[in-house]
Amino acid sequence: MNEVDKLVSSLTTTLVGAAAQGSNLWSSVLLIVLFVAIFYFFIMRPNRKQQDQRKEMMSGLHVGDRVVTIGGMHGVIDSLDSANKTVTIDADGIYLVFDLQAIHHVETPKSTSTAKVTDAATSSVSASTSEATSATSEATSSVAQSADSVASQATEKDSE
Repeated sequence: MNEVDKLVSSLTTTLVGAAAQGSNLWSSVLLIVLFVAIFYFFIMRPNRKQQDQRKEMMSGLHVGDRVVTIGGMHGVIDSLDSANKTVTIDADGIYLVFDLQAIHHVETPKSTSTAKVTDAATSSVSASTSEATSATSEATSSVAQSADSVASQATEKDSE
């Protein structure tokens, strides 16, 4: 049970208890106002913020933006038709028309700092791999030399 459910449960219990005990009207009204304020701040306000963010994203759509639809299809916006509220998406050469509301989000390109970190990690792994490969080849040649020397010693003993 999350905190909002616990708070609603305790407020309801308090409200019912206050009414049953014949408490004064002002405490009951105060509890109802408190309940409405909590409802507004935990449910209505976050929902409104989310709607405003979505409207901002939809108004910021441009031709060439990489988007993902609500169905999970990735593509690039080819054209926008504000009169019909549709968008044409190029998904690897296949052009599909969707309602604007079908756009889930706009993909942002990877930042250059992330790419630099990835490149540095890749080069570090490549260097470690090449060092490990050279160490392995040295160990292999060392084992081969040891095997050759053991074989030559065995051949010398057999010839004696």
